[in-house]
Amino acid sequence: MKISLITPPSQNIEPLIPVFKSKNIDVLKNNISYDCDFIINTSCASVHILDNFHKQFPKIPIINLVLDFYKTVWTCPNPHGYNFDLYKKYMELSSELWCLSSEVVLRMKEEGIKTHCEIVKIWARFFEYTGKIFDRRYILQPMRDYKCDKNFQWLKRACYELQIPIAEPKHKFIEEQFQQTIAECSFIVCEYHETSTGGLTLLEGYRLGKPVIISDSIYQGAKDYFGNKAIYFNDNSYEDFKKVIKETWENTPVLDIDECINYTDNFINTKEDMVDNMIKRFKVLKND
Repeated sequence: MKISLITPPSQNIEPLIPVFKSKNIDVLKNNISYDCDFIINTSCASVHILDNFHKQFPKIPIINLVLDFYKTVWTCPNPHGYNFDLYKKYMELSSELWCLSSEVVLRMKEEGIKTHCEIVKIWARFFEYTGKIFDRRYILQPMRDYKCDKNFQWLKRACYELQIPIAEPKHKFIEEQFQQTIAECSFIVCEYHETSTGGLTLLEGYRLGKPVIISDSIYQGAKDYFGNKAIYFNDNSYEDFKKVIKETWENTPVLDIDECINYTDNFINTKEDMVDNMIKRFKVLKND
């Protein structure tokens, strides 16, 4: 089997390629040939490449792996010039959409996209931290800025009002520094109203015994990954969010790291799990 994998540098999809190859799936990254079985696109940022490939080979089935499909993104000012209308067109033309959480599927349905959605959970990039894991008394917010999210900067505001230190790497720390920041925080927060996973750093930190706070929003995809393992706040109330932050700061839960590792080992996908799920879908689609 051969696939054309379209993905921009900003998406962390490249680690899947050697896994595909180990399972006898030939991968052409941002390239295509007539004998590809599927075209897989991973981002609105690369939909122009998908458009070009589809025009060359209109009979090759398309799958969109939906990593970032938020109303708060496509209704924001668009400095990068992403073509969201073209992206939605190719969602409609896809044989299947692979979504990271049921919350993303909900948003698809609300936007009137009728293509079948299959939940394919993404893998978490766990790391073996060689330093000491402890609480240096600061809160970590690991996500990029989603400036149009209704809860944007709730954590920064709450930490200012409560005089609590906060770390916001915004994907700019080098790897060693980022791992240390996770290992030494008090807990991790994603205050956003809408995400596909809440950010995989939540899982990386939870595996190190760090408590996680997320919104109870119907569009918060982290719920699929954490269930009752997370601490929740009322998405419609800043005051409740601030109260949860204050209570968690003053009485920070101490998690059993062995239990956290066991949970992430048994309920969170590896790269191999994700690729296996994709291959199962390839086989189903080829037989349809």
